[in-house]
Amino acid sequence: MSEHLFLAVPLPMQIKEKLSSFSKSWYGQLPFKKWTYQDDFHITLSFLGPVTYTKSNELVKQLQEELKNFNSFSLKLQNLGTFGDTKQPRVWWCGVNKSNELVECQKRVSKACETVGFAIEKRPYSPHITLAKKFNDHFKKEFEIPLIWDENNIKFDVSEIVLYKIHPSKQPSYEPIEMIKLLKD
Repeated sequence: MSEHLFLAVPLPMQIKEKLSSFSKSWYGQLPFKKWTYQDDFHITLSFLGPVTYTKSNELVKQLQEELKNFNSFSLKLQNLGTFGDTKQPRVWWCGVNKSNELVECQKRVSKACETVGFAIEKRPYSPHITLAKKFNDHFKKEFEIPLIWDENNIKFDVSEIVLYKIHPSKQPSYEPIEMIKLLKD
């Protein structure tokens, strides 16, 4: 039996609360069908799809090896953006600084995934936190997607990587099943 899994940077509660408050202020004004539940905010490192229990254990061991000497690091919320056509965006997101540490962490995660036999995303890595998704083409109001992030210096520390299981019909939809700690600076 397999479960759908992904690897991500978890966010501290104060960041989740900030993003939730911000996105809720736009609910009903923007044409999205699905708004991210507060506890589900994260930064994806690698989507895995269906994974067996045996393969997930193998992956965790490989991740622990690949990240055993990797230091914790800081990230900063810095911009807003969309994926897809600006008139019918698929996703509205909040971006983080693409630090050297985050890029290296994502590379190591991808390497571990590839070593265990997972297909790796070929597109350039674009770190983001999904606020809302699935354009609602029945939306009847005029809208303009906010793309300016006015909050400066909202920083947070990344001290672990999490393997999440997806529960599409629940809230929260993402359950942490394994945590890989990073070294303290």
